[in-house]
Amino acid sequence: MRKSVIHILFWTCFFFIWNRIVYFYIDNPLNRLYFTTLDLSLIITAFYIVFSYLMPLYFKRKRLGLFIFSLFVLVIALSALHSFVMWLMLQHNIVPIHFNFYWTYKDLQYNRFFIALLGTLAGCITYLAIDWVRSSKRIERMEKEKSVAELIYLKSQINPHFLFNSLNSLYAQLESGSKETKNTLSALAELLRFQLYECDADRIPVHKEIEYLKNYFTLQSIRKENCEMEFLFGDVPAGLTIAPLLIVPFIENAFKYVSDYDDRPNFIKAALKFDGDTLYFHCTNTMLPVDTSNGYSNKGIGLNNVLKRLQLIYGDQYALTTSVNGDIYIVNLKIRLK
Repeated sequence: MRKSVIHILFWTCFFFIWNRIVYFYIDNPLNRLYFTTLDLSLIITAFYIVFSYLMPLYFKRKRLGLFIFSLFVLVIALSALHSFVMWLMLQHNIVPIHFNFYWTYKDLQYNRFFIALLGTLAGCITYLAIDWVRSSKRIERMEKEKSVAELIYLKSQINPHFLFNSLNSLYAQLESGSKETKNTLSALAELLRFQLYECDADRIPVHKEIEYLKNYFTLQSIRKENCEMEFLFGDVPAGLTIAPLLIVPFIENAFKYVSDYDDRPNFIKAALKFDGDTLYFHCTNTMLPVDTSNGYSNKGIGLNNVLKRLQLIYGDQYALTTSVNGDIYIVNLKIRLK
């Protein structure tokens, strides 16, 4: 119903535009309506035959030669039919002509040919434009579905090496009777609970994401003895939400590729701050020079996934930059959270 109304409105507007622009030189209103109606009937007939039948048939069979031949036959047939009908109407003076006007039958055929050709081309172009829009939407939908599938995978996966190392560290703390055992076990339990239960929604409160990052830092710090680690965050404005697991891939990369120098400092420093509804994330870590040549910034399915998710979820509402300054890798991320 909606499409029918749009079509009717379009052709009504087209009728009046054609009437005023093409036949502006005709003073008699009845003659203008007469010729405009004949022209429009030919254009509409050619348009819908091409749009509703010939173009779908071509896309189904992909036979270009037959398609072009069909268009040619259509234009010739419609122009011949309309020329004959107009000749009969003029011959029998069905609509009196009130201006100096003379056409031979050949002129009439040429005129109808170009009008039919216009309707045919309009049908082709309109169908191609609509098909392009549909294809773009289909591709966008597939990208979103792919992103959702990747997000489900990212949520469900627990890095086996990370879990194995965390359990080994926990066992070592139990053996040594360390007072940090409870904190480690609590952090591991909270991290697993978050990945399994808390991040099923499209958006989660920002403070929950921060708690997850704190627990991640706690567990990773057990394994890094020769590394200074720091995670700072400011007050979180009330009501802010964020897509889950957006920040952790950057921190995970920092821990994965942090340097292990004996003669100089190794560090990982991350900070989150807020300005209104805008989140600013800054992370730096020392790295070995070989990491640069190995494409450090593009490693890991998690990082590739988060880049796609940032684009799909936040569009132009985020800005991400990564850089290397000597042996320090730097990440700056800004997201406007709504």
